[in-house]
Amino acid sequence: MFGDRYFATRERLSVVVRGVQGLAEDTGTEPGPLGDEAGFLEPLNRPFVFLVLGDVNAGKSAFINGLFGEELCETEAVPCTKQFQWFCAKGEEPRRDDSALYRECARDSEILQDFNVVDSPGIQSYTAESREFLDGVLEHVDLVFFIFPVSNAWSAGTWDLISNLAPKLEGKMALVLQQKDQRGEEDMVVMMEHVQELASQKIGLIPPVFPVSGLQALEAKQEESIRDLLWRKSGYNHLESFISHKIALSPTRRESLRTIRDGTNQTLSDIEDRMEERRRTLDSDKGFLSDIETEVGEERARQVERLTKKFSGLGEVFGEQAEKASVSLARRTSMRHALGSLLRKDETPAEIEKSLVDSVQLVVEGLASKDSDELVAACQGHWQTVIPRIEERLEMPPPDFEQESKGFERAREHFANRLGGAARKAVVAQKIRGMLDHEMETHRDVLRRFVTISLLLTTVAGILGALQWNIWALIVLVSALLFFFFGLFRYRRSSSELVEWFCEKSSSCRRPFADKLSEEYEEGVRGFFVEYVSIFEDIRRHVAELTMKLKPQLESWNNHFLELKAIDQEL
Repeated sequence: MFGDRYFATRERLSVVVRGVQGLAEDTGTEPGPLGDEAGFLEPLNRPFVFLVLGDVNAGKSAFINGLFGEELCETEAVPCTKQFQWFCAKGEEPRRDDSALYRECARDSEILQDFNVVDSPGIQSYTAESREFLDGVLEHVDLVFFIFPVSNAWSAGTWDLISNLAPKLEGKMALVLQQKDQRGEEDMVVMMEHVQELASQKIGLIPPVFPVSGLQALEAKQEESIRDLLWRKSGYNHLESFISHKIALSPTRRESLRTIRDGTNQTLSDIEDRMEERRRTLDSDKGFLSDIETEVGEERARQVERLTKKFSGLGEVFGEQAEKASVSLARRTSMRHALGSLLRKDETPAEIEKSLVDSVQLVVEGLASKDSDELVAACQGHWQTVIPRIEERLEMPPPDFEQESKGFERAREHFANRLGGAARKAVVAQKIRGMLDHEMETHRDVLRRFVTISLLLTTVAGILGALQWNIWALIVLVSALLFFFFGLFRYRRSSSELVEWFCEKSSSCRRPFADKLSEEYEEGVRGFFVEYVSIFEDIRRHVAELTMKLKPQLESWNNHFLELKAIDQEL
């Protein structure tokens, strides 16, 4: 089909226009003239208009049918065309009302969407009104074909009309010798030379001349089996090449292409500016988020430093609970308990350590719970400073603190459990049970020796009494009692020394206990702020999505830019 090159360029440009329009909408850029796509592309989609002029029965209708490959016009021996008939596609807006001079013929034809053709009555029938109407039609046409029948290529009326219209049709006219199938090749050569000579005489130039057969062209387009042979015989192959060339080089259409190209380029440039601005904004947003995260890190460091001062207090916690454990130790080293321990295994060290571990853990978990309240308050206070900056900078509603943090329940529980577990380990690490077990064993040895000796002396006194050595028996018995009471006194003193030793040992363990707990305390605070930073996840995701969205937009922009450059080369 003729005009393929132009229509391919038009389609490429239309695709770019629609793509740029979509990209403008996607990037929030003012589309400019592309906002009205139909209006903007209207010059491209406006059909080409051909006007066919000639004498009565010159074969104008057959020429049109052969050109379009459809029987648009009636072809009879008796003249059928008595009006200017504008053939167009169905759905086009009427150009004017039908009248005695004009009739609009809408057809359900695909080719008429790109090409309209105006068939005219025979030139001999023109009136002054017809000439005036013809002048109005000429303003809308792209090509004018003057049709000569091979039987009368020197019609005076047609040549007079050519002479009158030639100044207005520079580069837009062609002469057609219709019905070439009725003459031989040699006759057609002579006739073409004659027509060219007449044109030179009448208008001072020789327009393109095409010998054709409309009937053969129509048959070639409708009959697949004989298409190539008839098509070459019809002469329409040269005619359509001429039409394609004219369409491709039409100054009006090329100017329309350039105008649309320039408008699209301008919008594309605006989109580039918008995307560059957006890229800078996103870089700034990333920096903004980075600054906030730095602030969170600084706030965490302040909280760690503030809470570090409590580490000595944690040592005091250990000391206070150790003092309570020393009371229990004193009770468990009483004489009654001590005598009983000589007869069974003493679990005092294990029980003392367990009591100390449990009490320290409970107190530390309580302190951690209070500290977690302070940490939540610190996070919430910082969040209040972040809210207005997010609203102003990112133009998005900030996440709801309570909803997102859920009261930091998980962080609170983890913080308390972590500190409680660390406290247990820190107490056990002091190895109190092992040392206490050793000291108590030494303590029991004191009592065990005195009791043993007292029992031996009592046994000796009994033996002496049995031998009637009463004096000696009494002396030994008194010695046993004195020795036993001295042992009790010595055991009491040893118990006091054991409790005193335990208190001193506990006091010396305060600092190591606090040091052992400090690292876990810092990690617990860090975990709190990790939970707080997670609130910013939606914001980071928002910025990341915008960044990811920008990448295909840049690729799309680049593709449209390169396509416009390629079209520019064609133009």
